[in-house]
Amino acid sequence: MSDAAPLLKTIANARPGLATVVEHVLHLPELCPASHNPAPGSTLTLRYEAGERLLELFSLDTYVDAFVAHPVVRDMELFVQTVAQDAANAAGVEVTALADVRLNRVRQGQRVTVVAVPELQ
Repeated sequence: MSDAAPLLKTIANARPGLATVVEHVLHLPELCPASHNPAPGSTLTLRYEAGERLLELFSLDTYVDAFVAHPVVRDMELFVQTVAQDAANAAGVEVTALADVRLNRVRQGQRVTVVAVPELQ
């Protein structure tokens, strides 16, 4: 669990008996002040089948903003792994995180996919 994990809130799923797949598409801010990455247009998608709890929309923005200039953003793989695990722990279900990252100063982008299951707490 990251130190930002407490910022990630959930709300009750009003219809947990209905099969519901949720996708949150977050537009990533510049997380690294040194490299100015990720570049504008970068996204992070969190996908899960809803259980008893849903990830709360506004807390997702606050949670991601907590990673600005955070050591976890030294590499995008670790950032996506961390977000996937924190989201799975919060929602109590398997979460797939897909980052589509545009990078400054290189002629490439990066896609990172992580599947996380809730850890026993």
